[in-house]
Order: sequence, then structure tokens, then C-alpha cells
Amino acid sequence: MFVATSQEGNKQVYPIAFRYDDSENNLSWEWFLDCLKGALGHIDELVFISDRHARIEAEISKVFSYATHTICYWHFAENIKNRFYRKDVAAIMDKAACVYTEFEYNRHMEELRNLHQNAYDYVIDAGPHKWKENGEGMFDRKEKEEERMGG
Repeated sequence: MFVATSQEGNKQVYPIAFRYDDSENNLSWEWFLDCLKGALGHIDELVFISDRHARIEAEISKVFSYATHTICYWHFAENIKNRFYRKDVAAIMDKAACVYTEFEYNRHMEELRNLHQNAYDYVIDAGPHKWKENGEGMFDRKEKEEERMGG
């Protein structure tokens, strides 16, 4: 099943489109995304959030070349738990995902590297800017806000 939803500024989620299909292949994703693009038109600052499936990312890049694609942290955290079977690794990742300063982020990532190098490599390979809560630009917003507030 293919589903597209949207979230408004007040955090209300509503469905936009869905499709039932017998397989999730490139052609199915491309068709669904083409139909979605036809319905939505061009939207500046469009962001897609999905699991880390390469097929989805490839088709989003093809159909919505101007859009940003990020990884749903919940799915990413579940992948980490299932791949490494370590609650301590997942706990460190939860901390790293939610911090607002580069110092705190680096501290948690160093802790992860010291605890489990393969998990660290997996996380870095995914691209922290794609899964971290404050995402693109990672720490820029918080640092700019601190500068604006005189901090």
C-alpha cells in the first residue's frame, strides 16, 4: 500500500493519496509519485519523510527533483534495534537525535563509536542530516537563534 499524508503547521496529519498494489517496485513508486505530483503541483520546500528504502528515495529524486527527502527517525531507530540487537545503542541514538547543539551531538556520536563501531558506521552512512530531528542544516537554526537572542 502506498500512502501520502501531509502535516500542517498545527501538527494535524491528513491523507492526500493512497494506492493498493501487489508490489513495491520502481514502476509502481514512479506511477504513484507522478500522480501525486499531478495532484499537488510544484510546492516549494516540499519534504518527503519515509523509511530508508533505496527504491523510494530514488523515485522521489526522479519525480520530485526539487524536494528534500529525509528518513523517518522511528523507522530508522527500529532498523538499528533490529540490526544490532542492542538497547544501549538505541538509547544513545535517541539522545543524539534530539540534541540541539553540535557539542552534545558529537558527544553522543563519540559515545556510540566507542560502544559499537559498526552501529556508528551505519548511522553515519545514513546521513545524520536525513534522520536527525532538526535535520537539514542540523544546528544552524539553534545557533542562529542563540545569536539573535544575544547568546
